[in-house]
Amino acid sequence: MKPANNLKVIHPGTGRIVELQSTETQPQPLASKPTYPTYPVGALGELLGGAAKALAHHVQVPMGMAAQSVLAVASLVVQGQLNIRKGGIGVSPVSLYCMTIAGSGERKSSVDTLAMKPVYEYQAKRRQDYASLLAEYTACMEAHNQAYQSIINSYKKQAKSRALQQREQEALAYDLGELEKAKPKLPPRPHILMEEPTAEGIYKHFLEADTIAGLFSDEGGAFFSGHGMSDEAKGRTITMLSQLWDGKPITRTRGSAGESGVRAGMRLSAHLMVQPIIANKVLADPLMAGQGFLARFLVAQDEPLVGQRLLKDRPESEGPSHCPALQTFWKKLEDLLADELAVNESGELEPTEMVITGKAYSSWVLVHDEIEKQLSPHGELATIKEFAAKAADNIARIAAVLTYLESGSNPEEAEIFRAAQLMNYYLKVMLQRSESAVQSQLEQEAAELKHWIMENHGGHICSADFKKLPSAYRKAIKARQLLTLLVDYGHANVTGVEGKKNRPREWAMIGETNV
Repeated sequence: MKPANNLKVIHPGTGRIVELQSTETQPQPLASKPTYPTYPVGALGELLGGAAKALAHHVQVPMGMAAQSVLAVASLVVQGQLNIRKGGIGVSPVSLYCMTIAGSGERKSSVDTLAMKPVYEYQAKRRQDYASLLAEYTACMEAHNQAYQSIINSYKKQAKSRALQQREQEALAYDLGELEKAKPKLPPRPHILMEEPTAEGIYKHFLEADTIAGLFSDEGGAFFSGHGMSDEAKGRTITMLSQLWDGKPITRTRGSAGESGVRAGMRLSAHLMVQPIIANKVLADPLMAGQGFLARFLVAQDEPLVGQRLLKDRPESEGPSHCPALQTFWKKLEDLLADELAVNESGELEPTEMVITGKAYSSWVLVHDEIEKQLSPHGELATIKEFAAKAADNIARIAAVLTYLESGSNPEEAEIFRAAQLMNYYLKVMLQRSESAVQSQLEQEAAELKHWIMENHGGHICSADFKKLPSAYRKAIKARQLLTLLVDYGHANVTGVEGKKNRPREWAMIGETNV
């Protein structure tokens, strides 16, 4: 039954006596749950796209999550091989920073483990070799120290009877200098992956490890809540990560001798998989947004598949280990990891330069300019201008990764448009998140609760039935909060009260399920 227009009850939110709204009033619109765009997996091409489709099928995860894992690991493996020149505009690394937003239980670990299989095997092999390399280094260092002492002792004999002459001092310096040039080098760390580093840890990693690295974590919240992102350290960490994305040298300045230095020619790719609650906090962080750190990320988010991942039609023998698409993808990564990277005498990378030129450059300029026009105050991308401002650079990087894996030649016009199609998806995700950010979370939850009551409980609910609600709304305080909002917005009526204070105990939904 519907309440009389002038029925007065105690408002559970404010404690004030209010009149229930007439059922004839027009309901105020509620915020709807965002619908994210579909990942354009075809734009990844046969190699990467085939691997992403296979991962999505075998692990039963959304396509965007699988594609992010594939693209990120491809960037990790390729980044040491090449740079990308955008005509006469400038040169960029091909490192990509990816972020995938997915809730608990959505199989982030499973898909990332499979995509990263060649990298984990590469690290395991290096760990096996590390012990023998370290033993060899220790023996060589002992020989080096003995040679050093021998040189010193030979000149000490002369110095006992008289001071060394100028030419003898120069000869000693020369001998020690030549010996120093041949000083054994500590073998690089076997790992190229980091999960939750500090700025100091990143610098030390590149000091002691290879010239390429990956910031990869299927629990990215550990990185964003770790020591490197504490209030004191956050600025240093995001500055260093931004410099690495730009391909700039990273520096460490300390008062103690030997602790300062510069590392140039290093490359870092990233893939952080984070839960929505963490992503909301991170993407709203003023320091990370203001310094342009987050704008470097390619952010993906899909509708979850939880509840749809059924196995009844799957053959027992089916699995990723025998999947041709994944085998081809893994083999390509293995071969690239086995390639020796070109470095100079200082240990800095000297990547091959891939060039966007001719029609491909004209196409890239066209896409760049279209994006730039939309950054104006009234443009479509004005609300996400920080992300969009780096979109053209990311397009060049994505095109380079795709082309290098497929042919090794310079990007053609087709690769530029494929990369632009992928970038369009990332921009749409950020636009959707921007629009959703201005909507009340409570309104979205209230809309979902109304939909559930209409679909599963006949459009009516009483306080005794709260225990039947979805787990997120089962607590009485939460359910009453949302039901009060629905009443206030004209989407529900109180149909029953209890006690002297006329506390609402029954509610009837108004209208259709589409709110």
